[in-house]
Amino acid sequence: MSENIFDREIDDAWTQFQDRLTRYVRAMQDNDELMLVSRYDSTDDGLAETAACVRFFAWAGDTVRCEVPSNLFLHPARALSEEDHVRLLELGWNRPDTPEHADEGNGSASFYLDADRSEADRLATMTITVFREIWDLMHPSFLHAITEGRHDIPPLESLDESPQQVRNGTGLREMVDSAVESMLGQAPEKDADGDILVWVGEMPTYIRVLDDDARVEVFARVVHSISDRTRAAEALADLNRQWSDIKFLLIVDNVVAVMRIDGSPFAAEHLLSVFRTFEHLVDTADEAFAERLGGTLNTTATSSPGGSEHESHELPAALMTLIHLDSDSGLDPDDVAEICGRDRDTILEFLRLCSDQEVEWRHNADLTREHDSEEADMCESEAQSWARTTDSLRAALRVVVLPHRAPPGSGYRSLG
Repeated sequence: MSENIFDREIDDAWTQFQDRLTRYVRAMQDNDELMLVSRYDSTDDGLAETAACVRFFAWAGDTVRCEVPSNLFLHPARALSEEDHVRLLELGWNRPDTPEHADEGNGSASFYLDADRSEADRLATMTITVFREIWDLMHPSFLHAITEGRHDIPPLESLDESPQQVRNGTGLREMVDSAVESMLGQAPEKDADGDILVWVGEMPTYIRVLDDDARVEVFARVVHSISDRTRAAEALADLNRQWSDIKFLLIVDNVVAVMRIDGSPFAAEHLLSVFRTFEHLVDTADEAFAERLGGTLNTTATSSPGGSEHESHELPAALMTLIHLDSDSGLDPDDVAEICGRDRDTILEFLRLCSDQEVEWRHNADLTREHDSEEADMCESEAQSWARTTDSLRAALRVVVLPHRAPPGSGYRSLG
C-alpha cells in the first residue's frame, strides 16, 4: 500500500472541500449560520459545540465571523492545549474575550475572527488547518454540516456523496473493488473466498464485503502458531485497550486484527482511514510484539500471497457468514442448515469452533474482571454471541440429521 497514494487521496479531498467551503461562505447572507462538526465526537446534552467544530455567522452586510470554540464549550476529549492556543493565534484568530474585558472586545468567548466575505478562501484555509493539525481529523467526510438562518438557506453540499453511490445498480462489492483499485492503481487481487488481498508492508490483509450486513470488514492474521492461549488472552486484553479502533480476536492459535466500516452509505475515505490504522499497526508489530503473544509474526516469511494460509487458519467463510447474519437478526434452523451446506460434518466442526471460542472469551472475561470491568463485559458479550451461534447450529443439526421430525414444543399445527 503506497503511502504517497494515501497522502494524495487525502490532500485532494481536503482541497476539494476547501473550495466548496470557500464558495459557500462567500455566498452567505446576513444571519446565515454554518457549523462544521466532527460527526464522531461525543457531545454533551446534544450540543454540537462540545465537539470539535468551527462556526461561521454572516452579519453586517459583508462580514462573516468565524469561531473556534474555547475550552469553555469543548468536550474534555477535545480540550485545547496551550500549544493549540498559540497555533490558533498564529493562524489569525483573536483570543476569546474574557468577561472582564468584554466591553473592550467583541463579546466572543471563543477564538474568533471577523472578516469580509471576500476573504472566504482565507477563512476556509484556516478552518481546514484547525481540523487537520489541531484535531487530527483524517478526512472531510468525518465532518457534519449544520446550517441555520433563512428558511430557504441552502445546505452545504453533501460530504458523503460519491459518484459511485448515485449510479443506479452499483452494489457495495463493486464500490469497494473500485475504491481499492483507485488506492492500488490496479485491479485488486482476490482469494478463493472472494476476499480482496492487500499487502500492508509485508503482512497480508484482507477486505471482506458483508453484503447482507451492509458493512466492510478489514482483517489480518497478525500472529500465528500461539503456544499458550492463556498467556495470549491476557496480552490480548491489553492490546484491545491500546488499539481502541482495532478489535483483536484470538481464533484457535492465531491473533486476528479486525476493523469494520459502515457500507450504507459507503465512503472510500473511511476505507482509506482503516488502512492507515493497519499501516500503523504493521509498523509497530515486530518480533517483540509476537513474543508478547507467544507466537510468530505473520509476514512474508510465513505467508504466501496465494492465500492458502488465510484459508486454512481463518474461520471458514460459511461460519463467518453465519455469525454475521445470526448476530443481527437471527436465523431459523433451516437457514442455518442451508448456510452450512446441509452437511452434518460441517455443522459438527462449526460447533467445535464456536464452543472453543465461547470458552476462550469467558476465560478472557474472568482474567480481566478484577482490573478492567469494561473489558470483561465486552469479553462476556462476545462469549454470549458465540453461545447463541452454538444454539443455532445445534438446531440446524437436528434439521439435517432428523429432517422429518417436527421440532419439540412447536406451537404450529395443521388447521386444515
